[in-house]
Amino acid sequence: MIRAEQLTLSYRDGQRRLPVLQGISIHIKRGEWVALTGANGCGKSSLIRTFNGLKIPTGGSLSAAGLDLRSPGNRTAVKQHIQLVFQNPEAQTIGSTPFEDIAFGLENRGLSREAMLAQIEKVLHQVGLTHKAEADVATLSGGERQRLAVACCLALETEMIIFDEVTSMLDPAGRRDILELARKLWEQGTTVLWVTQRMEELAESPRVAVMSQGKILYDGDTRTLFYSSGLPDALGWPSAPAVRIGQLLQAKGWPLHSLPLTEQDLEAVL
Repeated sequence: MIRAEQLTLSYRDGQRRLPVLQGISIHIKRGEWVALTGANGCGKSSLIRTFNGLKIPTGGSLSAAGLDLRSPGNRTAVKQHIQLVFQNPEAQTIGSTPFEDIAFGLENRGLSREAMLAQIEKVLHQVGLTHKAEADVATLSGGERQRLAVACCLALETEMIIFDEVTSMLDPAGRRDILELARKLWEQGTTVLWVTQRMEELAESPRVAVMSQGKILYDGDTRTLFYSSGLPDALGWPSAPAVRIGQLLQAKGWPLHSLPLTEQDLEAVL
């Protein structure tokens, strides 16, 4: 789905070039769920914006959905395959109602009115907003707005959705809802790149990539990251509650047949 090799990105500041991405190599397969994390300013947002053509790499190679993104035309075409849901849902809202917002993205696809209406109805149902189709967007909750942004992606029949810290402005219930929606879409075949700084959300992912200062420090199994790599402690991360308990049990010699990452994992081993 995405293959980056020695990807670099820099900006000119007077006579100097300031590095943003430094030698990034990562491969995300179709149908995977991958979490991307790192402190503010580490390069996460810049990296994901190269994946759907919003930023142009300075060097290295990058392909997405089979398209070489060094070609300007492909940087436009890739948006049909890879969509991005931003941290602030208001930045993506165009229509005054969910119906209008989704219809806006479909207008240039040459669909008949019947096909467009069917597609809008389908994606509103997928994200649980059928009853809000004609509501004023301004009256939607933060979680509902994020679900609307996801619906707009689904209407375009995208193969991959990049969620860029979409839960950071939501309450716990809203965070849970959008995470469950993303997981449901993943189980139905959508490739998911989940960008977050929340440890409990990283624990939901089978694979995590960790960035720092424009580089990838770790890319691999989530349990290995939390229990064996030593990286979370080195970076000063707080562990997810289930991981903290698992580490304490492990230190006391408790026989664990599986290392817990989530509350459900913890319930299964105790």
